[in-house]
Amino acid sequence: MRFRRFAAVVAGLSLVTAAAAAGQATAEVQGQPEPTHSRAQAQNAQPKTKAVSAACVTDVGTITADAKNSAYRVTATRPVDVHNYTPFKLFPGRASSSWYYWEPSDTVYYWAGFVLQGGNLLAGAETYYNNAQTPKVSSKVLGGGYGGFTTLTSANYWVPGTTKEHTFLYGLHTNGSLYRYRVNGPTGPVVGAGHAPGYNGFKAITVIATAPTYDTLLATTKAGALWTIHLPVTGTFKGTLKAVRASGFKQFDQLVAQRCGNATMLSAFDNTANTVTVYAMGKAVGSKTVVNKIGTAPATNDALVHFLYTGSGGPLLVGE
Repeated sequence: MRFRRFAAVVAGLSLVTAAAAAGQATAEVQGQPEPTHSRAQAQNAQPKTKAVSAACVTDVGTITADAKNSAYRVTATRPVDVHNYTPFKLFPGRASSSWYYWEPSDTVYYWAGFVLQGGNLLAGAETYYNNAQTPKVSSKVLGGGYGGFTTLTSANYWVPGTTKEHTFLYGLHTNGSLYRYRVNGPTGPVVGAGHAPGYNGFKAITVIATAPTYDTLLATTKAGALWTIHLPVTGTFKGTLKAVRASGFKQFDQLVAQRCGNATMLSAFDNTANTVTVYAMGKAVGSKTVVNKIGTAPATNDALVHFLYTGSGGPLLVGE
């Protein structure tokens, strides 16, 4: 089940369950308010056939305490540049997967993803009609029983012309286990695809690699270590863990990873200090992994949740 089809149907929820976005704020860049995502900006989230000379960027959505999406564009320059987009009303949430982009016509484009709200898992969408400045926001409850999950991340592997594809949700649970769910339909259900104990000390996770046969997560521990978790797509759900760094990441609440050339741009968010720290990561090879700090910058929207905006077909993550 391709995420592209999933996104198309979830976006249609705006016609039946939408809450129109309201309360557009006055955040300004170069003197003019901007939409959260223009069509041109969305193209940055799509696969590229040629390398670009500009610094790598990551588009990051947010959920604030007052249920707004106050997104950022983070650019890995020195100093790190954080561009604030115009906020709009979303819905409450305490964790989120990546949100994926799709453009079904010349007049409609949208982003869709999964959000934890209390004990429920939601399918959400932000739909832009006729190049509107503010999207129509919609959500659908996929099911309950998710109250024990503390964080989500998603892996979406899809390449045109191949039958090898998968879309998974991964979540850390307070019982100390890591869970995987397969996305099986346009509005669910999501079906359990394995879980394993041994993750009680972990805090934040993000996907840094997707391939036909495996996904790789990058994870921090509550003590501040950085690890990779290599997870085969088929067979017994069992991760292979490798330590990347023993310390230095304790302050971060969420990680957002995006492809940067043949490596990874990692944005690590400290919700207490309202900052983002950007790292350039080489291919993950345990403790020998190159992790270069680019810099730290204010992330001033006081968000509780940060998530990746990316293309429904890529760019494919190649961090391992």
